[in-house]
Amino acid sequence: MCGVVAAYAAHGGLSEHVVAPGVAAQRHRGPNGESTWASPCGRVALGHNRLAVIDPATGAQPLTSAADGLAVVVNGEFYGYQQVRDRLRRAGRHLSTRSDSEIALHLYAEGGVAALRELRGEFAVLLWDARRGVLIAVRDRFGCKPLHYAEHAGRRLFASEARALFAMGVPARWDDESLADHLLAGFAPDRTLFGGVHQVPPGCVLTVDEGGARVRSYWDLDYPREDEHPAGGGPSAERIADLVRDAVHTREVADVPVAYHLSGGLDSGAVVAIAAERSTPTTFTVRFDDPEFDEGPLAAITARQTRARHHELAFSRGDHAERFAATITAGEMLQENLHGTARLAQAEMIRAHGFTVALAGEGGDELFAGYPQTRHDLRTTISAEARRRAESGAARLAAEDGPAHLRSVVKALGFVPGWLLDRHMTVTQPLLGMLAPDFADLLLRREPCAPFFDTPLWTGQLAGRSPYHQSQYLFCKLRLANYILLAERLDMAHGVEVRLPLLDHHLADATKAIGVDRHLAGVHSKPVLREALRGLLPAAVVQAGKKPFFAPPAVSDDRSLALLTELVEGPTLDAVPFVDPVRVRALVGRLREVPAARRLAFEKPLLLVAGMVVLTEHFHLGRGR
Repeated sequence: MCGVVAAYAAHGGLSEHVVAPGVAAQRHRGPNGESTWASPCGRVALGHNRLAVIDPATGAQPLTSAADGLAVVVNGEFYGYQQVRDRLRRAGRHLSTRSDSEIALHLYAEGGVAALRELRGEFAVLLWDARRGVLIAVRDRFGCKPLHYAEHAGRRLFASEARALFAMGVPARWDDESLADHLLAGFAPDRTLFGGVHQVPPGCVLTVDEGGARVRSYWDLDYPREDEHPAGGGPSAERIADLVRDAVHTREVADVPVAYHLSGGLDSGAVVAIAAERSTPTTFTVRFDDPEFDEGPLAAITARQTRARHHELAFSRGDHAERFAATITAGEMLQENLHGTARLAQAEMIRAHGFTVALAGEGGDELFAGYPQTRHDLRTTISAEARRRAESGAARLAAEDGPAHLRSVVKALGFVPGWLLDRHMTVTQPLLGMLAPDFADLLLRREPCAPFFDTPLWTGQLAGRSPYHQSQYLFCKLRLANYILLAERLDMAHGVEVRLPLLDHHLADATKAIGVDRHLAGVHSKPVLREALRGLLPAAVVQAGKKPFFAPPAVSDDRSLALLTELVEGPTLDAVPFVDPVRVRALVGRLREVPAARRLAFEKPLLLVAGMVVLTEHFHLGRGR
C-alpha cells in the first residue's frame, strides 16, 4: 500500500513540480520513499509515496515500459501476482522487477483495460498510455483503496487523499449536498464531503483524454434475481471455509512481517485461526474500559487457542476524546462513535512493534448478513406476512408525507431497508434541531438513494432482487466504501497496510448465491459463516452474539464530554455553515446537567457536529454549493 498522485492536461505543459506538493502531503502513506515523473509530452505527471511491502529492493515506482509507452503508479496489493507474472513471462513479456505492481503494466500492454479485470486485491491504479494519449484510473471492486480526483486550473488531478489535492491547489470547501446525503443515508460512490472532489467509484475505470472523462463499471455485486434464488441454495459450508482460507493465505504474502487485528468476534478470529494453521500469528487487540464494549476477554480466548503472540492496548474514554481531532483529520471523514480513535491507536501500536502489514476482519457482516438491522430485511424477504407488514408500513409512510428520502425509497422498493430506517432514527432526527435552517431545508429535500432508481448503471442491479439484496446493494454503495476508507486512512496515518480477506471478490461472488433463508438459521447472526468455521474457533467465540466494534459512548463520560464541549464551544463553531451555534451550545450546556444514562441519544449528533468543527478548522473549508 502506498499513495498515488497524478495530473493530466490535454495541452501539455506539466512537469514533476505539479504533483510534488501532493506527494509531500501524503508522505505518511509512504515512509520508504517518494518519487515523481513527467511524460516527455508534458500531458501527464505521476507521483508515488512508497510503503515497501513487496520487492523492497527493485519495486520503486513509477514503473515504466518505454517499449509500450506506458507508465503506472499503484496503491495497494495484487494477490496471486506470482502466477500472473509467470504467465506473462511465458507469453514473452519482460518484467524488470519482482513487484506485484508491475503486472498491471504488462496486463494492460497485453490486453488493454479489459485485462485489468484479472487483478485481485485492494488497489488503486493510475496508468498513462502515451500511444493512445489516455490516462486510466482503476479502483478495486469494494473501494478498499481510495482514489480521488478534481478539476483545477485546466488540469485533472488525482490523489489517494483529498489533502493532496488541496496541496496541489484545489480549493478546500464543503460539498453541502454530499454532507446532507451523508446524514440521511450516505453520499454517492463518486462523491466526497468536499466540493469538487470526486472519487472513482468502486469497481470502476475512469479514462481521461482530450475528449474528456468517462467512467464505466468492470465489476458489480450482481445479486441474483429473486425468482432465480432458491431457498437453501448456495455454496456448502466446506466451500465457504475453503474460500475464506484461500483469501487469508493469499493476503499473507509479503516481504515484510505480517500482523493481525483481533477482536472478540467471529470475523477477525477466523482470519487469525486460519493464519495459525501455518505459523504463529502476532495479534493486536484494543481494550475498552467499559465491560459492555470490551472484547478483550473473548479475543484472549482466541489468542490462547491459536498460540498467538498477543498484544493488548488499554484505552479509556478520555483517551478517545483526546485523540478525536487527530482521528477526524487523519480520516478526512466524520465519525459517530469514538471507535475510530481506537483504530488510529491500534495502527500506531502495530507500527511501533515493527509491522507495516496487518490482516483484519472487515467484510464479514456485509457478505454474511451480520448487522442487526439486516435481520429485518431477511424476514421481509422470506416471510409473506413480514413483507405485507413492511409494505403496509411503507405505504403509510408515503401517505403521511414522510421524509423525502424515505418516500423515494418506498416508491421504488415498496419497503424501507432496516439500516436506512435506523439511520433516520439515530442520526437524522436527533440532529435536525441543531442544524441551520437553510441546511435543514436542503437536507429534507435530498433523496440520496434516488439515483440508484433511475441510472442505468444501477437500476439493473436492483430490479427483481429480494428486499434483502436490494438493501445490501444500497448499503454497499452508500456506506460500506466510505466506512472502509475511514479506517484505511487511519491505518495509513501510521504507515500500516491493512488487508481484508473477507472482502475478496472470489468469496463475495460465491456468497451471493447463498439462499436468504440460510442467513436466518439459528439464533445468532452469520450462521453460514459460523457453520463454515466450526472447529476452527473456540466455542465461546462461535456461540457469542454479534458485538459491533464500538467504543463506549463519549457523552456518558464526564471527562470525554468536557473535551468535546471545549471543542464545539470554540470560535470555529460559528464558521460551520450547517449548524445553528446557539442551539448547539444550548444543547451542550443542557447535557452537562443530564444524568449520563440519558445522554446517549445525543452521542452521534454531538460527534458529528464536533467533526464538522475539526474538518472546517483543519482544512480551512469554505462553504460549498
